[in-house]
Amino acid sequence: MAYTVFPKSAKEIRSLKTDKSKINEILSLYKYLTSKYRQVDTPINIDPNKITTVNVSRDLQGLTEINNIKTQSKLSAIKIKFGNGSKGGRGVNNKGNLFENQYATALQDYHAGEDINDKSLVPSIEGLYKMYKLGRYKNLHVKQDGDLNVRRPLIFGPDIVMKASGQQGNNLGPIVTDITLRDKPGGNPVLYLSLKLAGTTTFFNVGVKTILTTQEIKSGTIKNPNGNRILKMFGIDKDDFCEVFNGTMKKGYSVNMWPKMSSLQKNQLEKLLQSGIGYGYHVIHKLGGIVKSTKIDEAYMRNAARPQSLTVYYGGKGGAGKRIDMEIITGKYELKLNIRDTQGGDGYPTRLMGDFKYL
Repeated sequence: MAYTVFPKSAKEIRSLKTDKSKINEILSLYKYLTSKYRQVDTPINIDPNKITTVNVSRDLQGLTEINNIKTQSKLSAIKIKFGNGSKGGRGVNNKGNLFENQYATALQDYHAGEDINDKSLVPSIEGLYKMYKLGRYKNLHVKQDGDLNVRRPLIFGPDIVMKASGQQGNNLGPIVTDITLRDKPGGNPVLYLSLKLAGTTTFFNVGVKTILTTQEIKSGTIKNPNGNRILKMFGIDKDDFCEVFNGTMKKGYSVNMWPKMSSLQKNQLEKLLQSGIGYGYHVIHKLGGIVKSTKIDEAYMRNAARPQSLTVYYGGKGGAGKRIDMEIITGKYELKLNIRDTQGGDGYPTRLMGDFKYL
């Protein structure tokens, strides 16, 4: 699907080629979002070839819910979901979501001694100032870096890890930062902030299409050595893996792999998770009306990445999907990994995703 239409007026919406009931609902959706969230220039994006489903900008994810938008906009003829579409690489040129903008502004206001509009942000900002002694930087500079999007592909060496070009170790601060605090404009970085919203709790998202190829899966035999290595690390059965994505598995199932895993497999899994979580940054996570603030240092990473269990779900939790889900409990999180097609293509896997929930 190509969500390439980013309307900025009702006139643009009326020019779409579809029936009147859908046009009226898209207009209702557009008017509601533009009146409530004026900071977002293009709150919706549309695939002109499939107007039955409209994307709501991810800038609003975590600030409102899909069901609430549907109710307020009185939708029945169209479906909606969060998505940034394909304008300029991602949505509104991916210049940072609304929460990133809000938090950066709040940091600037706090440093200037001004009131912060969203009082839920104050405790976390006060905590940052106390923990990192930010008050000593009289010319503290707040820079939004959420559009960097540094790639961290899978690297197959002695271990399987995610690693950016030129990266040393697992210090990910400059790589995952959304907001960077510097001691002065153009000066030295003093703190890297990674911002997360309730619906975007992802540590990593890496491509697997070249190592778990559609051609090999269709043939029922995984020959790629790196593809075999990553499946073996998780304890995933290769034949059943192919059946899931070929749609020939009659019924999905789950396996508690932890008792069956060798110490080598467990160690490799831990190294992968360490590279995915990393350290050297601070997470600011907006969860509804509260903001969770977490320092991710090296000791925290080791605890957060040390697996205590692994359950593999063939066909996903429901058993009927073209996906492999893996649930891992660590000292800090319930990690939810999955191998699936994230591009809405032919159903064959494209990415390995790593999401998390707090314990």
